[in-house]
Amino acid sequence: MSRIPVTQAPSLLPVLYPAASAPVGRGGNTYIYEAIHTARGAAVSTSTQEVHLYEHFGVQPVRTIKYHSDKVTQIRVREESLMSSSRDGQIAIWDLRQASSAPSLVFKSDDAILSFDLSADSSVLVGGTQLNSDYAAKIQFWDPRAAGGPVKVFEDSHSDDVTQIHCNPNAPKQFLSGSTDGLLCTFDLAQPDEDDALQFVANTGASVSQCGYFGPDAQFVYVQSDMETLQLWTTEATQLADFGDVRELGQGDVTIDYIVKCKYDPGSQRLYMIAGNNGGEVHLLHVGVESMEYIQKLALGNAGIVRGFDWDLSDGWAVAGCEGGKLAWWSKLEQMASSIVTPTSAGPRRP
Repeated sequence: MSRIPVTQAPSLLPVLYPAASAPVGRGGNTYIYEAIHTARGAAVSTSTQEVHLYEHFGVQPVRTIKYHSDKVTQIRVREESLMSSSRDGQIAIWDLRQASSAPSLVFKSDDAILSFDLSADSSVLVGGTQLNSDYAAKIQFWDPRAAGGPVKVFEDSHSDDVTQIHCNPNAPKQFLSGSTDGLLCTFDLAQPDEDDALQFVANTGASVSQCGYFGPDAQFVYVQSDMETLQLWTTEATQLADFGDVRELGQGDVTIDYIVKCKYDPGSQRLYMIAGNNGGEVHLLHVGVESMEYIQKLALGNAGIVRGFDWDLSDGWAVAGCEGGKLAWWSKLEQMASSIVTPTSAGPRRP
């Protein structure tokens, strides 16, 4: 594979300046698994099975939720609802307008839940499970209006852990799944059974770690692998681009050791890759079909591997969470200077 050209494009995004940072939980003893932006700030999941809620640029959580008995595998926010899945076989939903620590709804599975999403019209909750002792990897469906067990199960589409579930933001009946088996599947729930609902299958050739829709009509899909590769596909399983190992894209003083995630910005209709290195740096790149454009670097210092990253481009801020237990904020406002003590230990390295 020929080397993908990477050019400089610093003007594609506003320059982001350090705004605040602080340890989460027990600092170096607490992993941050995910950090996502909310209407009020950010939600952060940790290795202590907790979810911390922060206001914008906050260094102390305004609320901490502890419910799950095993690893929190994913968190999502929809309007005033916080949703979390866990290896304990549950998806829990909290109404953030209520002060209660108990979830308002809980959906249960007999298997560890690794990924989930809620359809665009909130009519169906979809979850992907870990391969169980019967060698079944399931896609399960719940009625979001009624707590309890799944109302439908797909068991034949994947042969290993279902690591990713994403509902189409423009088409409530459509969703995609990604798996350790290397397959990317698209479904249409207007069809009654699994064989008919399965629309297209793409074999990416590597274990899918993250994927998601992008494009103005959600007509494309990006796919990341555990081998730090990145591919672009159509929802009809036509490959558009294969960037190979993104660690080979580093040049000059830019070192890339892993992909944190990809983010699509509907405003600019651009797909961005957020990559990191073992030195505590985050690199922002614009992803094209045949090339990438390097935008800027965000430095976290001795903070460990970045697990979670999210932003709000319209308001001009970003948040990141690291394995070393550090939460960091950036802002397009230069006058917001970091003044919070950061962790002194980077903590364990990414496995």
